[in-house]
Amino acid sequence: MSRVTPHTRLWQRALPVLAPLLVFGCASNIPAPIKSPPAEDLSLTRVQQEPQHHQGKMIRWGGTIISTQNQQSRTEVTILAKALDSYGEPQPGDQSYGRFITLVNGFLDPAIYAPGRMMTVYGKFTKLLNKPIDKFDYQYPLVEASQYYLWDVPEKYDYYDYPYWYDPWYPYPYYHPYWRRH
Repeated sequence: MSRVTPHTRLWQRALPVLAPLLVFGCASNIPAPIKSPPAEDLSLTRVQQEPQHHQGKMIRWGGTIISTQNQQSRTEVTILAKALDSYGEPQPGDQSYGRFITLVNGFLDPAIYAPGRMMTVYGKFTKLLNKPIDKFDYQYPLVEASQYYLWDVPEKYDYYDYPYWYDPWYPYPYYHPYWRRH
């Protein structure tokens, strides 16, 4: 006959409470600097206006990838800046706050880090980089990324065209029993 100790009772009561916490606590793989903004949450336009004042400060920006170019030992990613939600995920839509370039150490596959994907970057602002957009000279804030996160592609749902309900006689509407002529 086994003896139930006070420690066993404690674990029997605590396990149903702790198990969901452990499961859900480990579910997120988003890095902590991406999830929470830095102490001074700088906007892209503010950094462009006063670059010398903000040089070396940590930022968290994100948006839609415009281009990915691999260099010898690092990758340059150009991003169209978007508003971030509370988890640091860029919000879809046409509103933009400008563009920035981030430098990531190592190789990023341009097929995965492709134009149109959403990415959030946490890193140090270093300087403004003058590069043309067509014939317009644009000043890109340059960010050396210490953390970055590529967001999942949202699932696409297939919606049926007319009819929106299930019709077992579709696409043969003339054989529908309610439409027969008597």
